[in-house]
Amino acid sequence: MARRGISNLSLLVGSLLWATVIASLVAVSQNDNDSAKQSASRSGDAVPAINGSESAPIKPGEQRSSVRISFPAKPLPDFNLQECLGDKLGLTGLKGKRWVASFVFTRCTSTCPMITRAVMGLHNDKRVMENAADVKFVSFTVDPKFDTVEILKTYSEIWSPDRERWKFLTGSQQQIYELIVKGFGLYVKENLGDTRRPGFEVAHSNRVVLVNEDGIPVGTFLGTREEDMVKLRRILTGHDEFPPPGSTSGLSFSTSDGNPLQLQFEVQPANTDESELRKKTSLNEEPIGGSTVPAIDKNDTGNDSTSATAVSAAMHNATIDGKLPSWAKQLPPINACLNTLAAILLICGLIAIRNKKERMHRNFMVSAFLTSAVFLVCYLTYHYALGKYTGEHGKRFPGQGIAAVVYQLILWPHIVLAACVPVLAIRVFQHAFADRRAAHRKLAKVTFPIWMFVSVTGVLIYGMLYHWPEAAAVSR
Repeated sequence: MARRGISNLSLLVGSLLWATVIASLVAVSQNDNDSAKQSASRSGDAVPAINGSESAPIKPGEQRSSVRISFPAKPLPDFNLQECLGDKLGLTGLKGKRWVASFVFTRCTSTCPMITRAVMGLHNDKRVMENAADVKFVSFTVDPKFDTVEILKTYSEIWSPDRERWKFLTGSQQQIYELIVKGFGLYVKENLGDTRRPGFEVAHSNRVVLVNEDGIPVGTFLGTREEDMVKLRRILTGHDEFPPPGSTSGLSFSTSDGNPLQLQFEVQPANTDESELRKKTSLNEEPIGGSTVPAIDKNDTGNDSTSATAVSAAMHNATIDGKLPSWAKQLPPINACLNTLAAILLICGLIAIRNKKERMHRNFMVSAFLTSAVFLVCYLTYHYALGKYTGEHGKRFPGQGIAAVVYQLILWPHIVLAACVPVLAIRVFQHAFADRRAAHRKLAKVTFPIWMFVSVTGVLIYGMLYHWPEAAAVSR
């Protein structure tokens, strides 16, 4: 007996498409569980150790993991740099206050967004505000040739800082690099030649430095490592003792194993020939100060972290949100609601025709078509606003790994099939209004699952793109 209903091909295609949707739902659910666990660990002050026990407080002089505290008491050299709002800020203006220094640049597409987001987490933490209200946050650009006051101001606005508590500084490359290397004891070097790529113009340490009220660095923490940032938060909130300066018997920073921390930096004139620069930056050349080239931990200067890519996408999305007018930012949730309504109307239309209520079926299907038409208008309007106000084509999905693969598996079938829906739907309506029932029924069996898939995955794509945990962490 012949099968009644959809064909074998339609059944196979529909099954594959809906299997993709189900797999994505499972991935989203798993990601939410993982994010909940991470949030739980961030909500407390203790850091779980590998064996599950609570991390003990850090004691002065102790070196654990990548955290380094209680350096020899070596005050920072005085400096006077340009703040992004136009004022000057130097060591004198910070004396008497504890502060946290970070080192980033605006063109960075890798770890800098992670570092700045980590600082933002401390800056916005209510416990830090309550227990360390006088602590300042100072972000130094390591790319001062490009990061002018205007560019740095635009970059700072992404993070919505309290301008009294968080400063963004730029100046001459010579002054900044000498301060970073000779003062903070960190690594910085302008990439040149084959190592210079867009977003990777500067190689630098990913460390965040805690400075006491006398202008003496007392601890460094990897800004790309969550555990380090939690330990810094413990110090700022008073759960761990604020590290005192170490012994003055030595005036050089040390690594976790007690060996001298070797330093290197190069300040290159802007008009120097690039072939000469490549020669001068050879690893065989002795850097300033006579020290040898350090063996740098990939975590300390790495520019290829997977999670950093996620944060770069989140920062890109936050930039779009900052430039879009408020009316345009309301369109994506409206589009999601329209897709949801279209899916509901399609289901109601299917139920009505199954119960042989043709008039009701017609009304539901016409309503679904009009809803989808309104969605299309809102969708095109939103992308027009994107191009006009931001110069971008759209947001980027910040998820990584399996989640990113699932997102692409949903996105591309959605895009292809969404282009087919108007053509198929209009043809189905033509058959219906011409009373070509057999042709209408045959085409409707193909159109309905495609239309439903596009509507449901449209909502799913909106949820993944606009409410993924990584995006929420930056796009506040």
